[in-house]
Amino acid sequence: MAGMYCMKDLLELVVREGAEELRLEVGRPAVVVLRGEPRAIDVPPITSENAAELFRSIASEEQLEELRKCGEIHFVYVFQNSARFGVAAAIQQDDFNLKIRNLGR
Repeated sequence: MAGMYCMKDLLELVVREGAEELRLEVGRPAVVVLRGEPRAIDVPPITSENAAELFRSIASEEQLEELRKCGEIHFVYVFQNSARFGVAAAIQQDDFNLKIRNLGR
């Protein structure tokens, strides 16, 4: 659990709502995109620690290392053996962005 955030709960929300994307950005609340409209989730803004912990919960050690080396990474994550997500993460100085696209829609 990353403070108020848990990746399992966030991905379950995306699947349940049929959202196109989940956006996580340091300093802002998590956002789901429904029918092209971004909607903030009613929880506190994501901290650097939240973002790092959430990313670690879905990334392998190799993916973490690539993010550290290259500053960005793209990969497919399979959630609960069925839902597939395209993950795009980027880090620059203290700015961390994570976009998780629902590939099952």
